[in-house]
Formats: sequence, C-alpha cells, structure tokens
Amino acid sequence: MGKPMSHISKILVVEDNPLLLLDLCDLLTDLGYSPLPATNAGAGAHLLDASIDALITDIELGAGPDGLALARLAASTLPHLPIIVVSGGVRPTAADLPAGALFFPKPYRVETLVSVLHRPSHAQAA
Repeated sequence: MGKPMSHISKILVVEDNPLLLLDLCDLLTDLGYSPLPATNAGAGAHLLDASIDALITDIELGAGPDGLALARLAASTLPHLPIIVVSGGVRPTAADLPAGALFFPKPYRVETLVSVLHRPSHAQAA
C-alpha cells in the first residue's frame, strides 16, 4: 500500500497491552503512517499536541484515567482531531463518546480504522 491519501500521518495510539500496541503500530507503519505509541492515558495526554493527526485509544487502560477520558480531553484540546475508541470489553453509548469520535469493538481490522480516519465527514460523525 502507498502513502495515506490525506493529511493524516502521525497517529497517537494508546493501548495498555504491549503486544497489541506493538502490533497496531507495526500495521500502521506498514500502511504508511507514523504511529506514536503510549501505554496509558497519562502518557497519551502528554503526547497530545497539534502535531498529532488522529487518536486511536483503547478504553480500558489499567490504573488511572480510561480511554474515554483521554478521548474527551483530546476532543476539547484539538476539536477537529479524528478520534477512534476501541475496546474488547466495554461498549460505550454515544453519550460516553466525545462528539465526532467513533467506537469499534475488538477485534477490528486496522484497514477499517484508517479508512474511517480519511472520511471527509469524520468530524461530524456521531
């Protein structure tokens, strides 16, 4: 596969399972992205800045804030940031997610996640 089709390049990936984090980052790299890994919401929050083009976060991140808290922080800090929330155990309601964020249950296809990131309507998705 070639380079990403839009401006999305640097993706913050937050996942507390080291193997899943490594696997997702490897797949994103293979697809032409620059993943920035973090293993908890605190580390993810420290990496949130204007250089990030998208956020993919697990909900259950061990001790401390969860991925939904991180997604809400990201949405308030960077309002146009595409945000994808994933989980194998938690099924959030639309009200749990910040505006524009999308939820995908695990297991998911990485290709599905990145195709959603490139949708022009992503910022308006509910």
